[in-house]
Formats: sequence, structure tokens, C-alpha cells
Amino acid sequence: MSDPDEWVLHPWPVWGDRVDFVANVRFGDSGPGTRRFEQLLLERRGADSAVLCCIPFFTYGYSLGDVVELVDAPEFGWSPGAVVERSDQWSMRAFLTEDAGAPALEQLLVRHGAVVETRGRLVAFSVQGIDRLGIVRGELDALGAAGLLAYETAWP
Repeated sequence: MSDPDEWVLHPWPVWGDRVDFVANVRFGDSGPGTRRFEQLLLERRGADSAVLCCIPFFTYGYSLGDVVELVDAPEFGWSPGAVVERSDQWSMRAFLTEDAGAPALEQLLVRHGAVVETRGRLVAFSVQGIDRLGIVRGELDALGAAGLLAYETAWP
């Protein structure tokens, strides 16, 4: 069994009212400090698939609302596998490098109807639709150029 300090959890998933299943992901050395695993919260869709109900903080390849296959990982039990149905949600993460970036990011996310989960200065969020994604990324680029934040997408 792994150390609880190695896990990243989602205490307030954006679609928390739908969650009925937990799956685990190993994200290697890309996490903060000793964190190596992330628990993703899902809504079961039959014996071998589920819908992602949270926005990944550190795991790549999944966005809110994606339907994923479930695989039994010997190390820690159920884990999301391949995306079998891509949602129209685009999940991203921003790290606030300056406190002054918080109000600007909040305004951007509210303006574009994003759903949000936070973990300290890390803000995981999702916007719906490819057109909105392009607009949001342009605005994030401007905030990044001003030194207020750094951001990345949740897909590789």
C-alpha cells in the first residue's frame, strides 16, 4: 500500500453529485513533492466504462466528461484507460505565479462559463467547445506574457 502523502485527491469535484466510482492514476514524477498518484472521480457507465466527473490536477490525457474504459491495475486497483468517447469539455490548469493574477483569471473563467477546481495556487478548469477554447487560450497567453500565471492543457 502506498503512503497517503503520495496521493492527490479531489475533495470538491465539479460534478460531485454524479460521482459513484473512484479510479486511480499514477502520474510519475510530474507531481508536486512526494505526490505520485491521483484519484479521479467518475460516474459508472456499465461494467467497464465511466464518465470523468472531476478536472485532473496532474494527469494528462483526460478532460471533464470524457467516457473512459476502466482497467484493473495490479498496483492500486481500478484505473482509467483509453478515452472511448471524447466530451466537448477542454480541461486546463493554471498556476498563479503572482497574487495579482487571481482576479484576472477569475474574471476570465467567469466570463467564459468555466467550471473550476482548485488546489492552492493551482487552478484546474474546463471550458466547453473548441471555439471557446481558442478564445480562452488567447486570454491565458496574455496573462502568461504579463507574468501572472503559467498554464497547460490536460491533454498531451
